[in-house]
Amino acid sequence: MQLLFVHSHKFLEFNQKYYTSGQFPYDLFKTRYLNNFEQVTVCSRTTNTKNPGGLNKSDGKNVVIKSLPNLSIIKGRLKALKTTKEILIKEIEKVDVVVARMPSTHAYYAMKIANKLKKPLVVEVVGDVFESLWNHGSMFGKILGPISAIKYKRIIKTSKYTIYVTEKQLQKRYPSARNAYIINASNVELEPSSKFILKRRQEREKNRPTNKLKIGLIGSYSSKYKGIHSGIDLIAHLNKLNIDAELHILGNGDDEWLLKRARKMDVINDIYFDGLLPNGDPVLDWLDMLDLYIQPSLTEGLPRALIEAMSRGLPAIGSNVGGIPELIDSKFLHKPNSSEDLINKVLSLIQDREEMITQTEKNFIKAKDYSTKVLRKKRNNFWETVIEKELKS
Repeated sequence: MQLLFVHSHKFLEFNQKYYTSGQFPYDLFKTRYLNNFEQVTVCSRTTNTKNPGGLNKSDGKNVVIKSLPNLSIIKGRLKALKTTKEILIKEIEKVDVVVARMPSTHAYYAMKIANKLKKPLVVEVVGDVFESLWNHGSMFGKILGPISAIKYKRIIKTSKYTIYVTEKQLQKRYPSARNAYIINASNVELEPSSKFILKRRQEREKNRPTNKLKIGLIGSYSSKYKGIHSGIDLIAHLNKLNIDAELHILGNGDDEWLLKRARKMDVINDIYFDGLLPNGDPVLDWLDMLDLYIQPSLTEGLPRALIEAMSRGLPAIGSNVGGIPELIDSKFLHKPNSSEDLINKVLSLIQDREEMITQTEKNFIKAKDYSTKVLRKKRNNFWETVIEKELKS
């Protein structure tokens, strides 16, 4: 059996091999789909890279990546859309099941074609298209956001098989068909942390000087969705209070706009762009050197980085968007795009050492819900049901 996975992620191509900055490594396709299918074809956007260093390999044995045109362009969009549809029709006709990861323009058209061809279809809902476009920062985004939300709601409502990354939030906004088979399963899969990790974290907090703080977040430097600018504002405010605070950011992309903001606020020496690290232990070790994790996103599905931070017993502050309220204590949620609210929530937490220690344990325990064992069992049961109903009937 063969599966087609469609999304708008931009894979990086080097010497006819494909890479990703972290979202779609080969192991993701291997563990989620190759247990039940002989081959996975991934249709998505691609672009060339001159240096794959620090990136994760995406293609490999029984995982093939095929390029789709960029549909975000204005000039030449009609031609690109025509080519996209032609490629998708050809690929969908060849496979047994289609997976459309939403939100994604390419996945949207894959859904329409799969429905027309009566091909078994699974929809993965990982984010809110309205929030993404509304917080894009342009008037065009604010116009397109409500329109796209209506389109996506309409087509997701045709889905018979749906995986949501949230427990409730995305299900409410983008419901599936009335009698659909639905599960919630985060994109995050973590090996459970030992109690030693929690104990070490709590000892670190007990011994932390009150005037020192290492804060971290993970996200693309280019993306304004991650709210990194609010993190810079936070450091500037903490420094005014004579708190020796640092902000460490793990990611890649164009950081010039952030550097400009840091210079303007006179905190350029307190902001660290730590680049990319391979998944696994290097990222976990990086998290272990922090005192606090922030997720000041303008839009989210269910952030993997936040759950990884929680699994290391890190206290956390996050915006009240997407699935973040399903993860952390409501006392430590702030309004999106509000540096002032973020600052107030951080101060209320770091000035109460007992609360910091309480949050380390709460977050550590909550992260266990996203262990590899729990989520893989959910997904395996889901796929067994889909295959039984659609391919063996």
